Amino acid sequence: MTGLVQQEEAAPGIRRVVLGNGAANLLTSDMLAALDGALAAALAAPGVRAVLIASAGRVFSMGLGPEGAAGAGALAAICARLDRAGVPVVALVGGMAMGGGCELALAAHYRVALPMAQFGLPEIAIGLPPGAGSTQRLPRMVAPAVALELMLSGQPFSAAKAQRVGLVDALVDGNLEAAGLRFAQGLIAERAGPRPAPGRVLPPFGRLHAAVAERRAGLPVDGPLAAPGRVLDCVDAAAMLPYEAALDYEAAAYEDCRDSPVHRALSHLALGEAGLRRRVERWQGEARAVTSVGIWGWGTGAAALAAALLSGGVAVRMAAPDEAALTEGVARVDGLLTAACAAGNVGEAGRQAHWSRFAGAEGVAGLAPCEVLIEAGDGAWSEHERAFAGLAGIARPGAILMGTGALVTPGALAAGGQRPADTIWLNLPDLVPAARLAELVCTPATAPEALATAGALVGAMLRTPLVAIGESPVLGVLIGALEAADALVEEGASPYAVDRAMRDWGFAYGPYEMADRLGLETLLALRAGLPGGRDPETRPILVAGQMVAEGRRGQAVGRGYYAYPEPGERGVPDPELEWLLASARQVLGCSPRAVGADEIAGKLLAGMAQAGAGLLRRGVVRRAVEIDLAMVLGAGLARWRGGPMRAADERGMLWLRRTLRSLAEGRGGPTIWTPDPLIAELIKRGQRFGDVGARGAPAGVSPA
Repeated sequence: MTGLVQQEEAAPGIRRVVLGNGAANLLTSDMLAALDGALAAALAAPGVRAVLIASAGRVFSMGLGPEGAAGAGALAAICARLDRAGVPVVALVGGMAMGGGCELALAAHYRVALPMAQFGLPEIAIGLPPGAGSTQRLPRMVAPAVALELMLSGQPFSAAKAQRVGLVDALVDGNLEAAGLRFAQGLIAERAGPRPAPGRVLPPFGRLHAAVAERRAGLPVDGPLAAPGRVLDCVDAAAMLPYEAALDYEAAAYEDCRDSPVHRALSHLALGEAGLRRRVERWQGEARAVTSVGIWGWGTGAAALAAALLSGGVAVRMAAPDEAALTEGVARVDGLLTAACAAGNVGEAGRQAHWSRFAGAEGVAGLAPCEVLIEAGDGAWSEHERAFAGLAGIARPGAILMGTGALVTPGALAAGGQRPADTIWLNLPDLVPAARLAELVCTPATAPEALATAGALVGAMLRTPLVAIGESPVLGVLIGALEAADALVEEGASPYAVDRAMRDWGFAYGPYEMADRLGLETLLALRAGLPGGRDPETRPILVAGQMVAEGRRGQAVGRGYYAYPEPGERGVPDPELEWLLASARQVLGCSPRAVGADEIAGKLLAGMAQAGAGLLRRGVVRRAVEIDLAMVLGAGLARWRGGPMRAADERGMLWLRRTLRSLAEGRGGPTIWTPDPLIAELIKRGQRFGDVGARGAPAGVSPA
């Protein structure tokens, strides 16, 4: 038999339904229709006494298909059919049963699994509760706390754990189909009959409600994520409503979450991350062999890079100009490795394993054998430039050259090293603690295998690689936010009110906290490259310029927008800043006005979206979601926001144009705030940022 679902006689009186929709067995609309028909036929077959649900491949099912949440209703109807089945239904799970696949397996009356099977409901991570009845079935099958763990954690249960808690009836080795057939024959012999969830007894109300109440107490009050609370509501409803009414209650909760901005935002990011993972998988076959990575540098940044690579299993050779500098760098690496091993509960043997991959060298020539060379020194850009040229001079043919630092550009690196195909800017943003982003900024001439190799190294460091051409997305969007913020500060807003508003909006750190971490001199240098970037009449840079002139250069020196009395700790507001702000407003002739949190959040979002539109139009990134991921992974924006481009899409292009025109009436004027041409193009076509295709072009439109 052929088709998405096969239905056959496995043995006299036993029908077998086999899912066969590719490696992932996705429950697409066609697959669900075929499955419903096959189950109806199997359950109605003359003389049927049991039905098996199996998969043609190792994966049982990874869940709903590209239609996503739209298929939940069809799956719920299939699961309800199994509730009504008059004969035992047994799911044979040989691998992953995720999302809708897990719900299908749970709706079966019995489950037989191989040891590598997994059961999970990960949709909570995209803002959805179960949608096919699991909030009603699970509390009838396992202890309340276990049911809630599976539904709220998003983490899968192993087959062994599933058996231990009562989800799996038989854990078998070897031939799953044969074992499942024997299990069904045993049920028939024992006259066990069907065991649908509606016929199983709920735990006592007090016990069920206590488990729900304990979980509810851990949820934030009025938090943005509705799905966890809706799961708890549905489990409570299991004890208070008839089964069918409780299923309807779950369906309503699912629809509410499905239609929410939070679900759209989280789904947007999940799809974007899936695209990045596919790129990483392609890189595995393209990456060059690397036996060691050479790092020129001995400061904090170089040591952090070396420690991350060593922890990821990569051999590292650190070079410095003399013994004293090298000793200093090695000590920094040792301190970072010791702390990392302690935090990860890695013993002395593990620490020594890391050190066995480390070597030091005096002079740049010591890095000549390395296949990847990274310039990670400190100091002015001219010093980086000279060091990078020195690395290029000793690098072996085919070696990859990487520069670091916020002021680097891949074009300047390629010009200095004269090897554009092998040159990449490795930008590891430190705007928030524990950032997971690694930007691989290249030129159009960078070789694909060089990017693949760099991507593999970044993966070893447990960072997410994002490819960009010519510019840093995360820095570009941060500058867009700060342009809007600085204009509002000059008009009367407090930097601390701006940061508070943006933290409330979803950032872990406000833009001025991030500016302090980046360094105000660096920030001014980045903005100097923009049109009018050195003119305080054109761009709102007077405050930052005065701060740098007074030695307030950011967290590294203990004072910027915030004061930092304790090194490494979060800053505290500095009362002296208000005097400086008042002086700057007087120079600019600005009369302070009240600026509310909603205005701050709206205008900073517009500033970020304006910057992102430019990145898309210039072809720096391929899709808007890559900008959003840069801000989530590199700037600490909450996932439920979906990123600035997604948030702008939610508000609409006309809102964005209107807000930018409002900004153009104030500080900065049309030089900064004339809507990017891409925005006008999208409005004309009735599109949004999410419709932008490869390398910045709206569907059917070439980048300007």
